[in-house]
Formats: sequence, structure tokens, C-alpha cells
Amino acid sequence: MDDNNKIEEFDEQTSVEPERADAAPTAEVDADSRITNKRLVGFWHYGVILTYIALVLGVVSISFSAMGNPGIATVLLMAAGLCDAFDGLVAKSRKNRSQADRSFGIQIDSLSDVINFGVAPVMIGLSLGLKSWYFIIIYVLYVLCALVRLGYYNVRETEKMYNGDTSRNKAFEGMPVTNIALVMPLFYMAATMAAATLDAHYGGIAVQCIMAFLYAMYATLMVIRFRMPKPRVRNLIIIICCFSAVMIAMFCVRWFVVGIHTL
Repeated sequence: MDDNNKIEEFDEQTSVEPERADAAPTAEVDADSRITNKRLVGFWHYGVILTYIALVLGVVSISFSAMGNPGIATVLLMAAGLCDAFDGLVAKSRKNRSQADRSFGIQIDSLSDVINFGVAPVMIGLSLGLKSWYFIIIYVLYVLCALVRLGYYNVRETEKMYNGDTSRNKAFEGMPVTNIALVMPLFYMAATMAAATLDAHYGGIAVQCIMAFLYAMYATLMVIRFRMPKPRVRNLIIIICCFSAVMIAMFCVRWFVVGIHTL
């Protein structure tokens, strides 16, 4: 009787184990199906909505530049930068983010940044009439530095993710690509005011010098290693408020003093 009981217990254990073994692959398949078995490729949820909106604004900015409206294009560049400033915060607010979801967020953010803050600023320069052959060299170097920086950022963030490092970066290495949304409007305002206050010849030279300095300086800052503190949300809001105050002041001077009544 004891032997029979042992045989029955052994049979019960062996009958349970295959079910447990089969359970794990089913869970993995279900997890994969939540990612791939969709009618649309990619991720479509509120965690990436600001990145998508920023991309739309960037493409519209490029379109206005192509139509000869650099002022509107610059405003749209600022709006894209504002969306990019808070897209990470929105993405992190989602609960139970998968590894694929986080990886997609890293990749799509950088791909969007190439268009918004790499190509769009170049198009604004072209819209301002900066079409000499040496500006082509400057444009190429600017976009190349932006691309290299974003690729480097992707590698570092992906490495952290696979190592299980969830710590917050306290500083940037070099100047972030997205900060061009703050810097370019200031240079654009200065360049257009210089063009309006000087005669046609010297005004054109002033615009070329100001914008060439912007592209060359920013391209260099993006790839040079230096630590730039990463602001928290409260400090980021303060920076945006200060930037808005400076832009309003420059716009008032441009409108009432210089007499430029267009963007």
C-alpha cells in the first residue's frame, strides 16, 4: 500500500509539472502579442503623444520655412521645444511600462529631435536667405553634430536600461540638441533687428554673421564634453518663464522701437 501511495504521489507531481512548464511560454506569447498584434505598427498611447505633437510642429515649421516665413517657423520651433521639454515626464507617468515601451520612447524621441532641432533650424536659415556655398558646409556640420549627439545619447540610455539602471541623469554631457529651441529665437530676433536698422548691404552681412556664429557655436557645444546641470520640473518651468519674458521684451523692442511689424 505504501508503494502504491508513492506511485500515485509521483504521478500527481509529474502531471502538474508540465502545466507549469507550459504556463511560462504562454505568458511570454501574451506579452509579445500586446506589442506586435496590433492593427498599427508602433506604440499609440498618451505616453508618446507629446513627442508626436512635437514632430508635427517640426514638420510644419519646415513647411513654413520652405514657403519663406521664418518668423512663423521659429515660433513653431519654440512650440516643438516646449512639447519636448515635458514628453519624458508624461511618458514616465504611465504605470507598468514595458522594456519595449521604454526603448521605443528613447528611439522615437531622438528620431523626432533630428527633424525638429536638426533639420528645422537649417530650414529657418535657408528661409532667411543664407544660401551661400559656405553656409551649406555650416549646415552639414550642424546636422552632423546633432545626429552624432543623439545617437550617442541613445546608446547611453539603452545601455542603462538593459543594465537595470533607473537612476535619473543629474547632468547633460554637452549642450542638449533641444535647447536650440531656446537659443535660435533669440538669435533670430537679433538678426532681423540688425537687418532692419542697417542698410541693405551691411544688414545682410550682419544677418549672415549672427546666424553663422549660432550654427557653428551650437554645433561645437553639442559635441564638446562638459557637464550641464539637468533642471528638475520646477526649475524647468522657471527657465521657460524667464525665456518667455526675454522674448516678449525683445519682441516689444522689435515692434515699437525698430518698427518690424511682422514675425
